[in-house]
Amino acid sequence: MLNTFKNFSKPTHLIMNKWRGLFLFILLVFVIASLIAISLVQHQVRSLESQYYQALKQALKANEEWGRLRLEKEHLTAPARIEYIAKTKLNMTLDKSNYQVIYVTKHPLKYLVEHQDDPERKPQEKIEETLGE
Repeated sequence: MLNTFKNFSKPTHLIMNKWRGLFLFILLVFVIASLIAISLVQHQVRSLESQYYQALKQALKANEEWGRLRLEKEHLTAPARIEYIAKTKLNMTLDKSNYQVIYVTKHPLKYLVEHQDDPERKPQEKIEETLGE
């Protein structure tokens, strides 16, 4: 009876099923790999969205701070405030009757300082006075 089975060839549908099983295994591996890849991509997207919104919050805070600083600068540099500080704290006036003009000229070796209030002094005396000689 064993000899009778040896003479028969194997059915072709069994050979086809062998390849079909391998094909199904490869297909299953690809499906699982794509599911894992999808979950990884979703995680990356959520992470990037979180970073984006944090950066957006920082940009809004920086913009608000810039606006506050600009307003403070405009307040501190207002002409009326500067004039008030100059008059009260620095004792500056707009009266030009009591002022002194100092001219500084460059001498080849030394600096020459000429005072407008004492034009009678000689330049050499002025140089020595300036340099402490």
